Amino acid sequence: MDNMTPMINAVTRVTFVLMAGLLMGYALHHETRAVTLGMTLGLVAGIVNFRYLAVKVRRVAESVANNEGKAFSLGFVTRISFAILVTMFSVKIEHFSLEATIAGIFIPQLLSIPVGIYLSVRNKM
Repeated sequence: MDNMTPMINAVTRVTFVLMAGLLMGYALHHETRAVTLGMTLGLVAGIVNFRYLAVKVRRVAESVANNEGKAFSLGFVTRISFAILVTMFSVKIEHFSLEATIAGIFIPQLLSIPVGIYLSVRNKM
């Protein structure tokens, strides 16, 4: 893809819609409050990691395009540290489901696959 911005924005929108639905579920369905809160927390962490990775990829692409010789990284340590921080928060506070939090961390990255396919098909038409 030449421009990642439409895909990043679409994944962000879909994630926000999922979070809105989960918060509605939290308000309306009392039995699943721990799961909805855990998933929402995981989605927040996942979208932060997703957008941070996008910023790092842009910087690496600009560095390569400008033939700059400085070292670069994709911020793996920062992203994994943030995921561990959110997981520890979920473990420490009993109102969050750990399984839902961990699943929520990965959902924005997984959403990029169908969103990317959809956008590439739509651009070809």
